[in-house]
Amino acid sequence: MAGSWPFAGRAAELAEIRSAAAGLVVVGAPGVGKSRLVAQAVGGLDDVAWVRATAAAAELPLGAFGPLLPSTPPAGNPLGWAADAVRAPVLVVDDAHLLDAASAALVHHLVARGRTRVIATLRTETPAPDAVRALWKDDLLPRMELAPLTAEETGRVLERALGGRVEPGTVTRLWHASRGNALYLRELVLAGMLADSGGVWRWRGPLSITPSLRDTIAGRVGELTPDEREVLELLAYGEPLGADLLSSLASAAAVERLEDRQLVTVELEGRRLQVRLGHPLYGEVIRHGCGTLRARKLLRKLADAVAASGLRRREDVLRVAVWRLDSGAASDPELLLAACDLARMARDLELAEHLARAAGDGFRARLALGSILFYADRYAESEEAFAAASALARDDSSRTDCATTRAFNLFWGLGRVEEALELMTAIDRSITDADARQGARSTRSSLEVFAGDLEAARASLRAAAAMGPSTHPRNVLASGTTEAVILAAEGRATECLETVARTEAALDRAPNALPSLRAAILEAASEAALFLGDLAAAERYAEQGRGLDGEFGAWAKAIIYFGTRKAQALRLRGSITDALGWCREAIARLPERSVWAGLCLGELAHAHAMLGEVEAAEEAIALAERRGLPLGPPVVVPVEQAKVWTLAARGDISGAVSTALAAAERALPAQVPFLLHDVVRLGRPAQVAARLTGEGPLVALFAEHAAARTGPDLDAVSAGFERLGLIVHAAEAAAQAALRHRHEGLTRAARAAETRAWALARRCQGARTPALLDLDVPDLTPRQREVALLAAQGLTNREIAARLVVSIRTVANTLYAVYEKTGVSDRAALADLLG
Repeated sequence: MAGSWPFAGRAAELAEIRSAAAGLVVVGAPGVGKSRLVAQAVGGLDDVAWVRATAAAAELPLGAFGPLLPSTPPAGNPLGWAADAVRAPVLVVDDAHLLDAASAALVHHLVARGRTRVIATLRTETPAPDAVRALWKDDLLPRMELAPLTAEETGRVLERALGGRVEPGTVTRLWHASRGNALYLRELVLAGMLADSGGVWRWRGPLSITPSLRDTIAGRVGELTPDEREVLELLAYGEPLGADLLSSLASAAAVERLEDRQLVTVELEGRRLQVRLGHPLYGEVIRHGCGTLRARKLLRKLADAVAASGLRRREDVLRVAVWRLDSGAASDPELLLAACDLARMARDLELAEHLARAAGDGFRARLALGSILFYADRYAESEEAFAAASALARDDSSRTDCATTRAFNLFWGLGRVEEALELMTAIDRSITDADARQGARSTRSSLEVFAGDLEAARASLRAAAAMGPSTHPRNVLASGTTEAVILAAEGRATECLETVARTEAALDRAPNALPSLRAAILEAASEAALFLGDLAAAERYAEQGRGLDGEFGAWAKAIIYFGTRKAQALRLRGSITDALGWCREAIARLPERSVWAGLCLGELAHAHAMLGEVEAAEEAIALAERRGLPLGPPVVVPVEQAKVWTLAARGDISGAVSTALAAAERALPAQVPFLLHDVVRLGRPAQVAARLTGEGPLVALFAEHAAARTGPDLDAVSAGFERLGLIVHAAEAAAQAALRHRHEGLTRAARAAETRAWALARRCQGARTPALLDLDVPDLTPRQREVALLAAQGLTNREIAARLVVSIRTVANTLYAVYEKTGVSDRAALADLLG
C-alpha cells in the first residue's frame, strides 16, 4: 500500500464542518471515518486542541481534559476554571459518548459560552451523557450523520491507497464486504487479497481479514448468550434466512435481542421478512469461531429445514446442494447438477466446478464440467472433459449438446478452427433429430461469421431456418442471436439493432438467464451502435455486457470483450487516457493465449499510438501477436488498425495508408469504413472517396469528409463529428480546415478553424495524430509534413528517399522547404518542434 491510508471524497461533509461557526456534532458508526474526517477538516487551522475520550479516562472527573488543564484545581468553581484553561479557539472532542459527566458538562459549558468552536464525534446508537445529547437537542450545535463511503468514494480511496487503477469488480466487492466502513476497508486491503496485475489491482482468492480486524469486529459483537450465538451462526452459514424459518431453528427472542443490538437486520423483501447479519464481516468472525463438527451440524440443520419447505425458490436448490456438500452428507447427483447450472449461470465458476465434480462421472456431469472449464479459460482441461462426455453420449440431443459446446472450446479456446467446423459437420450428418440439427447449424454459423466467412455463415443459418420452426426455445434464441451477429458484421446496423431488441425481449422471457447468449447479443448491439456513431448506446451495451461477469468476477471474457468495447468508445470520444485504463483492466484478465488478445491489445496499441507513444504501441502489438489466436477479422483487424496509427506516429504515412488499405481487403464489411476513413484522416482522401459507403450518420460523415474539397466543407465535417461525440475526428477535421482556408488565402477563417481545432484537441487527453501536428506547424503540405516527421526521428535523406520511393534530391529540397517554413535548421530542432 503506497504511503499512509488516504482521505478521499466527503467534500460536502468537509464543507459543512468547516462552515459551522460554532461547531458541529458528527455522528456515525464505529470505523466509518468520523475522526479522520474531522482531522481533515481542521488540518489547516492553527491552535486546535484535541480531547480523546476513553472508558479509562471516564473513571476520573474531567479525566479526558487532563492534558489541557493545570495540575492543581482551584478551591472555587471547577467548571469555570477548566473552561478558562481551554484557550484554543477550536476544540475537537473525539468519542464524546465516552466522556465522564464533568467533562460532558465542560463541553456543554464551552459551547454555551460561545468563545470556543467545538467539534465533537460520537457513535451512532450509543448512549451519551445528557450534556452531550443536549448539544443538538437544545439547538446549540448542528448534528451531522456521517454515512458510510459510497462505492465511488471507495474506489477513489483504493486507487490513492494502492497507487494505481483498481478493477471495478474489485471495488464493488470491497465496498460490499466493508459496507463503506473506512476502517474495515483499510484492514481488508492490509489482509493481502489484492494483487497488481499489469498495473491493475484485482481481488485474488477468498475473503480474508487481519487479526486486528477480527478483534475489532469481535469487540463490536460483544458478549453473546448461547441462543444468540446460535442465531448468528445460522446466519453466518445461511444468510439470508426467512424470519419464520430462523425462528423455527433458533430462539425468536434471541433474534429480537440481536436486532435491538443491530447485530442482525430484518427487512421486508417482497412478501417475506429476511434476516441478515448486521454486517457481512460478522460472518467471517462467527465462522472463524466454529469448529468443523459444529459447522457441519449447522449446515445439515439448514439443509434439512429448507429442503423440508419444498425448495420453492430456485436459489434454494443451490443453497441446499452446497450445504449438503459442505456438511459432508451424501447428496443427490441431480440436485448437485441443478445447483451447478445455477452457479454457472451466475458465473460463480469456482462453485460450479466444485458441484460438477461432486456430481460424479456421468455424461451430464462431464458436459457441465467441460462448459465450466471453457468459461474459466482452462481450455485443455475443458477438451478432456468434453472428450469424456462425448464417449458417454447416447442420443442425438446429448451428442449435439456435447459437440456444440466442444466446438466452442476448440474454436475460441484452442484455436483449432478446422477441427471445430469438422465436428459440426460430422454431428449434422450423424443425427436425425430436427431440433438438434438446427442447433448444430446455428452454432456452425456463429463460428463461420467470426472466421470472416459471411457467405458460409448466411448459408448455414438459412439451412437451419429451412428445416422449419424449431420447437426448442434455445434454438430460437440462438438463431436470433446469430442473425444479429451476422447483421452487425455486414454493417446492417439498423436491422441488427431491431433483431437485438426482439431477441433481448425473448431472452427476458426465458426461464434461465443464458448469459452466453446475452453476451453475444450485446456484442452485436455494441458493434452496431459504434457503426452508427451512437457512442452513448455503445457504452451502455458495453456496460451491460461487463455486468454479465456477475458478482464473483470469474468470467474473464465479459471483462475482456466489453471492457475493450468501452475503451473503443472512449477512444472515439477523445478520452484516450481513460481508454488506456479500460484496456489495462481487460488485459489483466487475459489468459496466456487467448482469441481476445488481438482485440484488447490492439485497442491498447491504438490508444498509445494516438498519444504518440510509439514504443508502447509497438510493445502492445508484439504482445498481441505472441499471445493472440488470429482466428478472424474481429480480432485480427484491431491489431492491423493499431499498426496503421503506429506507423503514422512514426511518420511513415505512406506505410500507414498501405497498411490500412490492405487491412480493408481482409476486414468485415462493418470494419471497412473505419479503415478507409483512417486513410482520409492521414491526408489521402482521393484514394478511398469512391469506396466509402454504408448506412448511418457516421459512415455518411466519413464519406463527406473524403469528398470535402474546401475549408467550409471541412468546417461542416468537423461540426458533424463533434455532434456525434467523436472529438478527435472533429479536431482533425478542423485542423485540416484551417490548412485549407490558409491555402485559399482566407486568413480570418483559418484562424477561426485553428482556434476551434485547438479547443477540441484540448478535450482529447493528449492526442497527437498527424492531422493535429498541423496545429504546431500549420503551413506544411502533406508531403512536407511526412518528410519532416521522418527526419525528426533521425532518418537520413537516403533512408527517407528509400521509404517514400523518391529521389534523395527531392527529399533534400523538401526538407529545405520545411526548415524555411518552420524556422529551424536541423533535425534535432525539428524533433523538438514536433514533439
